[in-house]
This record gives sequence, C-alpha cells and structure tokens, in this order.
Amino acid sequence: MSRRHQRGAALLLVLWATVLLAALLVGVAAASRSQSEAALYGSERVRAELAAEAGLAHAVAGLREPGLRDQWVPDGRPYVFDFGGARVTVRVVDASGMLDLNASPPELLRGLFEAAGADRTRADGLANAIADWRGGTPQGMAAAGIASAAAGQPHGPFRSIDQLARLPGMDAALYAKVEPALTVFSGRNFPDASYSGALALAALRGGGLQQAEAQVADRRLRAAQRGAGNGQAFGTVANGQLVAGYGGVVERVFSTATLPDGTRVGLDVTIRVALTGTQARPYKVLDWRADSVAAP
Repeated sequence: MSRRHQRGAALLLVLWATVLLAALLVGVAAASRSQSEAALYGSERVRAELAAEAGLAHAVAGLREPGLRDQWVPDGRPYVFDFGGARVTVRVVDASGMLDLNASPPELLRGLFEAAGADRTRADGLANAIADWRGGTPQGMAAAGIASAAAGQPHGPFRSIDQLARLPGMDAALYAKVEPALTVFSGRNFPDASYSGALALAALRGGGLQQAEAQVADRRLRAAQRGAGNGQAFGTVANGQLVAGYGGVVERVFSTATLPDGTRVGLDVTIRVALTGTQARPYKVLDWRADSVAAP
C-alpha cells in the first residue's frame, strides 16, 4: 500500500472516530439533561407536596380557631393562599354534609347517582347494590340489568369509599363524580344541608345539579353578607359554632398546590379534629389520599 493510501486510510479512521465520539458525547449530554430534568421535576413535586400539606395544616388551624371571625367554614368554600411559591387552594367539607355509604337509604343514594348523570335504571341498580353489599335486603339487581356473583352476599359495612369502585355497574367516570360527596364516617341517614356540596344537596332535595349549585352559591353569599354586617370576615361560621362530639368532628380536607411551572399535587384527607383540649394531638388522620384533586 502506497504512503498516499495509508494517509487516506488514517484520515478516514480519524473521521469515523470523531463521529463516534461526537455521537457518544451527544448521548451523554442527552442522558445528563434527562436526569437533570427528572431531578428538577422531583424537587418541584416535593415542593408542591409540602405546600399541599401546608394547606392541611392551615385547615386544622382554621377549624380550631377560637374566634368566629377567623374560623373556617367546612362547607366546601375555597380558601386560597400562597406558600413557598405555590398557590394553595383548600376546601373543607364536614362529614355530616356528605352521604354516608353505610347509613344513607337507597332512595337517597339513587338521587346521588342520578344527579351525577346516571339514568334511573342504573341509579336504582347501584343503590340496591350498595344495600346488598352492606347487608341490606337485596332489591332486584338482576331486574336492573346488573349481574354480580356478590349479589345477595353481604360484605358488611363499607370500610372505605374505594370499595364503591368494586360494585357492579360502577365505572371510573361515575365514581370520580360521586366520590367527593361520600363518606363512611358520619353515621347519618341524611346529610346536613348546611355543609353539603351541590351533588349531595341535589340528592337530598332533588331539583337537579344546576339548581343545587345555585343554592350552594346563595348559601355562601348570604353567610358572607351576614359576616360583613357583623364586621366579620368571609370565613365566618354561618351555621353556628361546631361543637366537638366523640372527641372531635370529622372533616374532609381537599388541598391542592400548584407551582408556577404547572406542577400540581392534591391531597384528599379525612381527619377527626379535636376542637378543644390538648394541643399535642389536634387531629387524627382517618383516610389519606395523594394526587386526588377532586372537590365538591
């Protein structure tokens, strides 16, 4: 091989080595960037989680506030504040304003499903399935077009709302709509309209969801006007001060934190609040769900 050919082969080898090295460097840079972005997303998510938990702490403090002027009202109205660069929105609903899966009569549950968009046949089937599950009298699931091996075989009381998703005839879309209006902690046959959200109120009073939303908005407006007339803040309790019973009251807190880059984290926490007494344990967590942002 001539010297000229040798130089050409060497040059070609160098070019190939340069191309391979460049490709390797591009791959390393892309991997580093991906890892950096993942680390940044992770840190931003942690910030959002801490901000959402700060919303829970604010809710507990607001519910325990001794002065009516600053006491939070657990009827689903939004409380908004900034925390560590995040925008935090907190809504609190007293469990007494929700439908209890273990105590609500089938006709009330049927109204809930209908208000959420289910037709009468499906709503009947689901209400009867709930009664069957908790040990009530089976009322013709087959007639409603719902078949299940569990029909007529009671499981006992619902221990969590999540169990509702396992019922025959339930789907993800309907479950997402009704879940924020339900509880297993109130023990009430009928919800307290003073604290109910629109869906629970529509089930209780009928008239449809749109009418119930108008009633909720009017209730909050009148409460705000009464508070303003007394020189009090918007958060003033409209229904009289809550009274602790059985060691406290049960509240469901929906806290959502959103960062400027769009990172969003939601908490859905059910707590028993000690309105009086020890400061060492102001509340007890009964149920904790992360990444849930639905609210009544």
